[in-house]
Amino acid sequence: MDYCIEPASQADGEAILSVLRHFNMHHVPSVEMERLDLKCFFIARLQGSIVGAAGYKIISETEGKTTLFGVLPEYCGLGIGKKLQHKRMEAMYKAGVKKVTTNADRPETILWFKKHYGYHQIGSLKKLCSFGLEDVDHWTTLQTNLDDYFAHHEEIEQDRLDYIVKNDAYPLAPYPPLIINVCLTGMIPTKAQTPHVPISCEEIIEDAVAVYDAGATLVHIHARDKNGYPTPDVSYYEKIITGIRRERPEMICVVTTSGRNWSDFERRSAVLYLDGNAKPDMASLTLGSLNFITSTSISSIHMIESLAMAMKEQGVKPELEIFDPGMITLAKYLERNRIIGGKKYFNLLLGNLNTAPATIGNLTSLAEALPSDSVWAGGGLGQFQLPINAAAIIAGGHVRVGLEDSIFYDYKKNRLATNKQLVERVVRIAREMQRPIATPDQARRIIGL
Repeated sequence: MDYCIEPASQADGEAILSVLRHFNMHHVPSVEMERLDLKCFFIARLQGSIVGAAGYKIISETEGKTTLFGVLPEYCGLGIGKKLQHKRMEAMYKAGVKKVTTNADRPETILWFKKHYGYHQIGSLKKLCSFGLEDVDHWTTLQTNLDDYFAHHEEIEQDRLDYIVKNDAYPLAPYPPLIINVCLTGMIPTKAQTPHVPISCEEIIEDAVAVYDAGATLVHIHARDKNGYPTPDVSYYEKIITGIRRERPEMICVVTTSGRNWSDFERRSAVLYLDGNAKPDMASLTLGSLNFITSTSISSIHMIESLAMAMKEQGVKPELEIFDPGMITLAKYLERNRIIGGKKYFNLLLGNLNTAPATIGNLTSLAEALPSDSVWAGGGLGQFQLPINAAAIIAGGHVRVGLEDSIFYDYKKNRLATNKQLVERVVRIAREMQRPIATPDQARRIIGL
């Protein structure tokens, strides 16, 4: 529900009293409460009606006092009370007030003031008439320091949100912006299988621009030669990366160091030594050997260490690819030996025939096994792409999507996909989940670039 907090006007007096009567605050004016000073009141207005109100009084140059305060019961839980309280504290602070006194009689209200606004009890007052909770004959007098509150309020709120993100279960926690990583081409898809796979440098650049405009921030690049075959030739990567940066300079460019088609360090690492405008931001590092249904990708521990060290020396951040739990064990080995460190970015890739199946349980266990200070994205191979993408969005991770992992849009394999369509679908799901899409700057901060 959309509501606004605004200063009260002279015409709002009766509506304010109508709200306060729900809490037995009807003795106005009385020995307990003088006539309302509407210049010192804030109201919460929802769909044209006043549903909450909070007043205050300036006692001296440095002292203030809260007066009447209430939100209609049916609108509790929307944060209206917190915003009203903050607004009147802010008004007093701007007027020079340092200490604010508040009288309350409801135990839950007393605790609320202490918990959220730094109040402490300084005494009690005998009630002079029935005003507030009927069976309590005194007011508990509370006081807070506005200098302390406003010095630390934003920091405390941010710490609270950070704690929720780190410790509480999704989807109840506020979602971080979603990073979409697109694997455009890969090693396997051909034009015979799908006309939509980008093969030439020009097609890859064009597709990168399209997915960026659709919401992606990372592009995972495999180069193909003039015949359409995978190649480690850095001249192709140089043309692709400079072309992407010419069109969309903010995009994060990730190159492959895959061992699927060639096994020697020189060819796998060559792309890491590009510099200038062709220097990659990140590079894939698969943390183990694995069998695909049509081929095998070989990566010895020595090869993984060598590639990781080259990335470290060249200032290229690893995109750590995980297909099963043992690969996470190796990531921790690399970190304790200081070959990788700081913020780490992982792709959790599920659904390959010979590695971890694409289940929610496996996605969860892999994510929970990651070392501290890690960021992860979920990717599903073949028909598992959509469910793992959706699960990652819900779980607070990020997404890897693209034709490298699946050339089809639907489970029945009746419709060939484009990279842009796959990104647009992820964006739609994320928006339905009320999860924002990361900007390039946000993605860089989240990943630690």
